[in-house]
Amino acid sequence: MQRNIPYETRLLRRSVTACFLLLLVFFTPSRLLSDNRLSLTRASGTEILIELSNSDPVAGVQFSLNARGGVVLHDVTASGRIGSAGWQVFQFLKDESTLNVVLLAPYRSSLSSGSGAIGTISVVVSSGVEGDTARVFFTGVVICDADAKTLEVGAGELAWSLRQGVDGLSACFVLEQNYPNPFSARGGSAFGGNPSTTIAYLLRRPAQVQLAVYDVAGRRVKSLVSRHQLEGRYALTWNADGDGGSTLASGMYFARLQVGDQVSIKKMVFVK
Repeated sequence: MQRNIPYETRLLRRSVTACFLLLLVFFTPSRLLSDNRLSLTRASGTEILIELSNSDPVAGVQFSLNARGGVVLHDVTASGRIGSAGWQVFQFLKDESTLNVVLLAPYRSSLSSGSGAIGTISVVVSSGVEGDTARVFFTGVVICDADAKTLEVGAGELAWSLRQGVDGLSACFVLEQNYPNPFSARGGSAFGGNPSTTIAYLLRRPAQVQLAVYDVAGRRVKSLVSRHQLEGRYALTWNADGDGGSTLASGMYFARLQVGDQVSIKKMVFVK
């Protein structure tokens, strides 16, 4: 015998079912795994790095840069992950504090998942401005894939004290995130088959430099740099090999840069 189910109960069940179906549609695996973000890092008194961390392949980036606290924007150049990849840079300086930028990959190509610098902004900090803080931030950020499909993205901002000056930066160097990251030693992997990864860093003054790779147990597995270097930006390739030359096991590793008594560490993921 069929039970008589109250109308309110049937309506509630239908509402719950509809909400569940909407959740299944919205929270697809690609959305759950999507993690794209633009950020800014002060590299020197006259340069700011634009960094992109992306889990989705990216073929286009559009944004406006805005400056406050006496920061004067100049131009953007492609660097880091897209510096030699043939990306085009289009920019329009609306005024000294607003710069509109579009970065486009070559036709039907895209930037694989990873993190690191994609551009460098030239800036000048004016003297005699009111306030103690300088700021540079994004507005109107849009990124897309090779099919011109818009991707989810977040954006950060950069602020620093004007009382610090150029020599008041928190460190005398900047260790960039390796790119690509994750990376693979063999082709045909889900991460694009990158045989190596690039580790880059910026020195603001001449110094003794120690750059090495460590495993999760804290053991040094590869020494990359151990010498005195002049001011400038450096980039080198690590092929996931140890000091003995053999390929290391899959897993998490750490790039450790020591300049004088200051240390910076970046996490790297290697997948065979």
